[in-house]
Amino acid sequence: MRDVSQRALGAMLGMTKKNGSVRINRYEQQTSRADMDTAAEMAVALNVPLAYLFAESDELAEWILAFGKLAPEERDEVLTKAKKLP
Repeated sequence: MRDVSQRALGAMLGMTKKNGSVRINRYEQQTSRADMDTAAEMAVALNVPLAYLFAESDELAEWILAFGKLAPEERDEVLTKAKKLP
């Protein structure tokens, strides 16, 4: 989505080129888990909300990104409307 390679993301997190690519790949393939601090660093590096990285579906991830881009008053309006839904 951000057009950042696994190697580049690893480097943004202070990992070596070799180690960074392998670790990021393991996170993506869910064969290894990042701790919360690492996940938070990835979110900052990718400029996405932390919740985006933990979304259970692509649809929810898209909603999180869209919601995060709203101004505070727009967020309040969306939340008010969402709470009224069945």
